[in-house]
Amino acid sequence: MQGEVLRTTYRDEESGFSVVKVRAAAGEVTLVGALPALATGERVVARGKPKQHPSYGPQLEVEQIERLLPVTPQGIVAYLGSGLIPGIGPKLAQRIYDRFGEASLEVVRREPWRLGEVPGIGRNRIVEANRTAKAQVRLERLVVALRPYQVPLHVARKIEARYGDAAEQVVAREPYRLWRDVGGVGFLTADRVARAMGIAEDAPERMEALVLYLLQTAMDEGHVALPREELERRSIGLGGTAERTAQALAGLAEGGLVVLDGELAYLTRNHQMEKRVARAVAGHLRARLPEVALGSRGSLSQAQAAAAQAALGQGVFVLTGGPGTGKTTTVQAIARSATGHGLRMELAAPTGRAAKRLQEATGLQAQTLHRLLGLRGPLSEVRELTADIVIVDEASMIDLWLFDRLLVALPRTSRLILVGDPDQLPPVGAGQPFADLLARSEVPRVQLREIFRQAAQSGIVQAAHRIRQGYLPQQAQDFVWLQAEAPAELQRLALQAATETLPKAGIDPDEIQVLSAGHKHESGVQALNQALQQRLNPPRGQPEIRLGDRIFRLGDRVVQLRNDYQRGALNGEVGRISRLSAQGRGLSVVFPDATGEREVDYETDELRQLQLGYATTVHKAQGSEYRGVVLVLSPQHWMLLQRNLLYTAVTRARERIVVVAPGRAVRQALRAEGRDVRYGRLGARIETALSGGAGA
Repeated sequence: MQGEVLRTTYRDEESGFSVVKVRAAAGEVTLVGALPALATGERVVARGKPKQHPSYGPQLEVEQIERLLPVTPQGIVAYLGSGLIPGIGPKLAQRIYDRFGEASLEVVRREPWRLGEVPGIGRNRIVEANRTAKAQVRLERLVVALRPYQVPLHVARKIEARYGDAAEQVVAREPYRLWRDVGGVGFLTADRVARAMGIAEDAPERMEALVLYLLQTAMDEGHVALPREELERRSIGLGGTAERTAQALAGLAEGGLVVLDGELAYLTRNHQMEKRVARAVAGHLRARLPEVALGSRGSLSQAQAAAAQAALGQGVFVLTGGPGTGKTTTVQAIARSATGHGLRMELAAPTGRAAKRLQEATGLQAQTLHRLLGLRGPLSEVRELTADIVIVDEASMIDLWLFDRLLVALPRTSRLILVGDPDQLPPVGAGQPFADLLARSEVPRVQLREIFRQAAQSGIVQAAHRIRQGYLPQQAQDFVWLQAEAPAELQRLALQAATETLPKAGIDPDEIQVLSAGHKHESGVQALNQALQQRLNPPRGQPEIRLGDRIFRLGDRVVQLRNDYQRGALNGEVGRISRLSAQGRGLSVVFPDATGEREVDYETDELRQLQLGYATTVHKAQGSEYRGVVLVLSPQHWMLLQRNLLYTAVTRARERIVVVAPGRAVRQALRAEGRDVRYGRLGARIETALSGGAGA
């Protein structure tokens, strides 16, 4: 079928799936499928399977499509003015045609500098036209080359943007570069391309790429390194052999990309980081600091006063305790004493919500660690701190990378006080420095154990401590447990609790958070978000943006999925969509933080950083606190059900929590203590550094 594009009625930028109306000889035809962005007036030749849609009638499901440049005056003008070239609309498109006639498209594609002959087109537009035309041609060729490997259109765009004119050459000759250089290209995709190009399964370049991939994915599981035996086992599962893996490790070590330290294999940057952190911790522990008296004990218990005094006298100090044990009261006492002695102090936490809570509790300014350190990216330099005391709350969330950045910025004359709860989930990132410090007897610490009377009256606090000890929680006015088995019934009860029960108890819907252990299934985050969006923010005839299976509407709650340092949006932060841009090409989100609110703009290609946030995982909710929480635990997420996950979820609730779960799911969580092994040697290196050994 050959025809002229009339309009695109729907397009998903992530997959490229489009619905396009085309004028053909037999009349108007609807094309559907993964298509390139087609401009009005463009001519195409499409091949595929005719089908009958129950609502929209006859369609052509496109399997192949070839783009032909328009030839009629109307088609050429429509094509040029369709947004193909930024800054050129219908009026300028008409002027271009008036000047060059049927040669207009060839001028734009081959001789864009000649656009200077057209009144109203300046140098900037000429440069942009040249860049756009070249990029479009490159992208079209690249999409054709990558089509057999199921590479999505938005990933092909990233490859073209990363390599430019060399994109096709990299794909053909160095496919393993793709997963290292281009976000969105996984190792398995690059491996499919490489194998199709004739690279053998046990080829040295494949094995080295495989080892680097396995060490990188191990970081996603929380590991700083992997034992060689474990690395070999994982390699065999992806077509490698023990012998080839050992050879690849030796080659990578010789090239400086990997460090072999005893039985552990490290990415070099992780090895350097772990050693640097150990030396810094040892340096702070050895530092001789002037004494600072606590001052008035006030209403502090004996344990709290002792903890505050000890914290003021140490280079590194760890304060731990469960809910209701007075960690915040102790931090307030430390802050008062420091202020009274004229000491400079900084308060921080890993997330914006945690920083805001710390600020409200102490009455002193607090901020995220990223903002305190001036972090702008994974490789950015840090701002050197001048504080005498730095207090970090929710410190169990800090991974090795962030701890390293903090210690690099911290002068040896500063005191570092880490406050946290070791029974919560470990960090999402690699390493667990908080737990590693607690495992070393050389690190001063105090664990607050006494639950104070007011906190002891809270059903949430009681439930949290019972869970921590491995016992079933008990029903209370502020802790409700609804039992059900069927996934559909779990979802129904969760929706009812979030949209009816908790609001009727006086909790604003904006202060209610639904939590789940996993993403998939009826009781997972994805399905819960879709159901909650339909209840809380249904379509009202207003504009919306579709991205795959995600729909974004004005007023939707959304969660940030990864750290975006340029925008200052951090993984796990929850905000509200405040604005949708014209033509659905982007949106804005307002995020709350300790200093108020900030608005962040997202273009279409950046929306993959967001997902609906009516429901989120317990991991994403770490460091946050909500007036009301609905927790869904399902046997569908059996492998994720652990005691520290249940404990972390319950301690996110300040006033009320509704747990929706069958008894067997809660019992499974209580049985699985969740102390997963994380490979690394930070604790041992701290001991070595304190003894003056060279191994640190």
